[in-house]
Amino acid sequence: MSIVDHPTWLVAQREVTEGFRSKAVKITLAISAIAIAGIIVIFHLSSSNSSESVTALAVVGEATSADEARLDAVGDAVGTRIDVVHVADDDAARVAVADGAADAAVLSEGSSILTDEHVDLEGDSKLAVVINVLRADLALSEGLGSAGLSPQEIDAVRANEPPPVESLQPAEDDDDSGRVSTAIVMNVLLFLLLQTYGGWVISGVTREKASRVVEVLLSTLTARQLLFGKIIGIGVMALIHASVMIVVALVTAQIVGLDVLDGFRAGDLAIGGVWFLLGYGLYCCAFAAAGSLCNRVEDAQGVAVPIMLPLIASYVIGFSAADGANSLLWVLSFFPPTAVLCMPVLSATGDVPIWAVGLSMAITVVGAYLIALLASRIYSHSILKSGKRVSWREALGRRAAEAA
Repeated sequence: MSIVDHPTWLVAQREVTEGFRSKAVKITLAISAIAIAGIIVIFHLSSSNSSESVTALAVVGEATSADEARLDAVGDAVGTRIDVVHVADDDAARVAVADGAADAAVLSEGSSILTDEHVDLEGDSKLAVVINVLRADLALSEGLGSAGLSPQEIDAVRANEPPPVESLQPAEDDDDSGRVSTAIVMNVLLFLLLQTYGGWVISGVTREKASRVVEVLLSTLTARQLLFGKIIGIGVMALIHASVMIVVALVTAQIVGLDVLDGFRAGDLAIGGVWFLLGYGLYCCAFAAAGSLCNRVEDAQGVAVPIMLPLIASYVIGFSAADGANSLLWVLSFFPPTAVLCMPVLSATGDVPIWAVGLSMAITVVGAYLIALLASRIYSHSILKSGKRVSWREALGRRAAEAA
């Protein structure tokens, strides 16, 4: 028997086919695509609005290269970009400020700085800071000139490099901090994906049990074949759903000119993909077992709460990696239910050897296998039981008649 004709694979094919036929899946896919595109557009617009501030400064006459370099240094000092607007005379400078073409103007020979509205020089507005630094700069030039220095000598004095700034603490590696930020983003994505697709599995199993379709299927299949076929089929649908989201995100980002891959490494993305597959196998087996305990879809979420607790805990604790590796993150990275979210962010801190990542993956593989065996037992004991909800203890009972 080829793999295509294997009962488990046939069940998986059925899940994919039914998924594409389902209006609910199509609507979910469309809403998700629209949502991800909208989020990227909103993020781009908000980041554009909060981008580098610009101060337009009207300057009488032509500014020399030294003047422009000095104004650039002033802008760097206060965290803004100064765009110079050249005007012919003081009257033209006043018109430029009054019309809004310039935020401020330096009048002839630095005699005065002109603004349209009153600026509180003791305030912390960007324009107030720029004006205060300009006043100090102009005062320095005037003082050097009063001391008898020629313009060339003043430029020579200004050409001196300022002293360097030293810190007792070493600077953080931008690459490492970027990797941690990337890992935290992946932590959020993995949590959302596992939660979403786990919900698909538990709803699918419960709905099939409630409609008694499962009784017909089990007349020709074993419970184990049905269980793993559903998990594989829904997993394929999940990968298609995730792929569509990625394509929509990349296309939308390309259209608006946003580099969403900035800071992402191919290796980190590959490791994230592996952890998603491991997490899906582990959690979705457990979700399927939970769904088999219920006779109504409304009851499924309550039964899934114990399964969600380690997922939520690892999701929250994963954010602690922003401050570096810690003991709790280390411990949870070798506990299968939490390793799928904790180890990716822990490894991104750069303090984890490759063997530790491999060991965590191996432990998670073993854990997923044991969860699959346990889920198969629970599923076999409870999928055909109707009436009241089956308890976890009853589903694990040895005296229950096995359907596989």
